[in-house]
Order: sequence, then structure tokens, then C-alpha cells
Amino acid sequence: MENILIISLILISILLLAELIKKNKLLKEANKNFFEKKADYSKLLSQKKSSETILGQVTEKLVPFLDVFKYDPQKASFLGNPIDYVVFEDEEIIFIEVKSGGSRLSEKQRKIKNLVENRKIRWEEIKIKPT
Repeated sequence: MENILIISLILISILLLAELIKKNKLLKEANKNFFEKKADYSKLLSQKKSSETILGQVTEKLVPFLDVFKYDPQKASFLGNPIDYVVFEDEEIIFIEVKSGGSRLSEKQRKIKNLVENRKIRWEEIKIKPT
């Protein structure tokens, strides 16, 4: 079952990548005639960004099954926002943010990274009393 899921996600990634390449070619063509087709260029740029976002989201979900992910995927919990994964190892907890291409940490992610690096983390437990 996991293999089917992985294969499906890989196929989706390949299809999205093919679409991104196609749109990238169209974007290059539109670039040549930028002043004549400014509206088309804006539309293509929007589509390219959208495709990149979708590809990034699919990639985020595939990462635990790739060699670059050095943790046990069963110990990783996907959050997605603002941090992609939290890995619960026996001796530590690891926050993981997946980035591809030229993408960078958002302001919120940089703040979280700084809090973690400065050990500004605590545990809180909330107990609910039955009524």
C-alpha cells in the first residue's frame, strides 16, 4: 500500500514537473515579446508560480521517502505550516522545513528557527476536567 502511495506521488510529481517545464517554455516565449504581450506574460508568470507551489507541496510530502531525509519516516509528523515536519527521536525533537529551488525561509519560519536555536521552547500540558 505504501509503495502504491509513493509511486502515485512520484507520478504526480513527474506530471507537475512536465507541466512546469511546458509553462517555463511558454514563459520564455512570452518574455521575447514582453512589451507586446504584457497581459499574457503576467498570466504565465502566475501559472508558473502556481505550478512551482504545487510541485513544492508534493515534494514536501515525498521527502521522508527520499535519501536526503535521514530520519525514520514513521517518527516524522507532517505539519505543513509553518514548519513542514517534526521528528520525534528518542533523544531529541527535530523541526524540519523543506525548501526547493531558490525558495527561502519565510519571516515566520526564521523567527521559529531563532526560537529553537535560542532554546526558547517549553512544554505545557492542558488537563480537561469532565463535567
